[in-house]
Amino acid sequence: MTRGTDVTDMKRIYRTDVDGDFQDQLNLQLTKENELRYGENPNQSAAMYRLGGTNLAELTDIRLPKSGKGGLSATNFMDVTRALEFLKFFESPAVAVMKHLVPSGFSRQYQGNSLDNIYERARDTDARSAFGSIVVLNRPVDKVTAEAIMSSYVEGVAAPEFEEGSMGILERKKDIRAILYSNLDRLPRFKGDDIKGLYDIKGLPTGRVLVQEPYLSSIKGPEDLILDPLVKKEGKDFVVARDPTPQELEDLLTAWYVNLGVRSNGIVFVKDGTTLAVGTGQQERVGAIEQAIIKSYQKAMDREGIEYDPMAGIFNLDDQVAVSPLKGAVFSSDAFFPFRDSIDTVAKHGVTAVIQPGGSVKDGEIIQAVNEHDMAMAFTLERGFGHF
Repeated sequence: MTRGTDVTDMKRIYRTDVDGDFQDQLNLQLTKENELRYGENPNQSAAMYRLGGTNLAELTDIRLPKSGKGGLSATNFMDVTRALEFLKFFESPAVAVMKHLVPSGFSRQYQGNSLDNIYERARDTDARSAFGSIVVLNRPVDKVTAEAIMSSYVEGVAAPEFEEGSMGILERKKDIRAILYSNLDRLPRFKGDDIKGLYDIKGLPTGRVLVQEPYLSSIKGPEDLILDPLVKKEGKDFVVARDPTPQELEDLLTAWYVNLGVRSNGIVFVKDGTTLAVGTGQQERVGAIEQAIIKSYQKAMDREGIEYDPMAGIFNLDDQVAVSPLKGAVFSSDAFFPFRDSIDTVAKHGVTAVIQPGGSVKDGEIIQAVNEHDMAMAFTLERGFGHF
């Protein structure tokens, strides 16, 4: 049998209307949950409301057993809920270190490591950005993990539970917030999950509100990925030649799910269950990749105690670090690649596999580049844009 799953027509989805059941007048019931310390900035007052028609707010039941310096601000609350939006995909222990609605670091359990080590790996992805972060865990905080969290400055810790003795450790710092949430495993995440009455609502500055369906992924596991994408163009067949190894495949899924919590253009590098760098909010895709590559070297140098010269880092990365911190890593892209330059760029630094939606008019060239560099590539056939 000829290798290859034909995805040539994938690009048509970007030109196809998607019907939705939206009323001409949408009446939303909002019930005030609580007043916030302030909004995105201290000169903006703010309150949190629950959306009627769905029990999701009651289900997650976000609450404060330790309020710190006057309770949650809007950014604290947004960091927690944004983390839950991708932590919900992980059944193994995992930790997200959140800063300004983007994970500065993420790690899931690898080879049975402990929760405190998972936290430390997530924090040390970018220790400088982790200063003043919100730490969100999908497991109860134990005393050892609480001690690890207290070793540096964080704004708050969110978890489904705080084990006996852990809260006392957090009490050593009066300003730190302890945040509880519930039922992470019941949040809608996959196509077909119940989202009745639930809307993704984004306020726009012109007196308008964008209303869309919540993002649901079709990727439940490795079996839902296209590992041998084939594209037909101008009488030629382009097909990815190499399958990912089991470890690459696990890291590819990790990178993809974390990317759902990153602003577009979004790029996430992962190795052994831990992010190495995140490129986010860039206007060009290869620019997001370059940003993440430079960041990965900068953070590696921070960990090794090497003085970092930002300008030299742009041009002479390999001269400053003996071994590329991205050697053996994989990466995800929340949208397709318009050109092969993205693949050529990461290959120079030892990246071995990529996961992306597919659907570019140049997918054939992208596949050709992947094969030239002996990389594996998985298609999701779904885009993961997140703008705000």
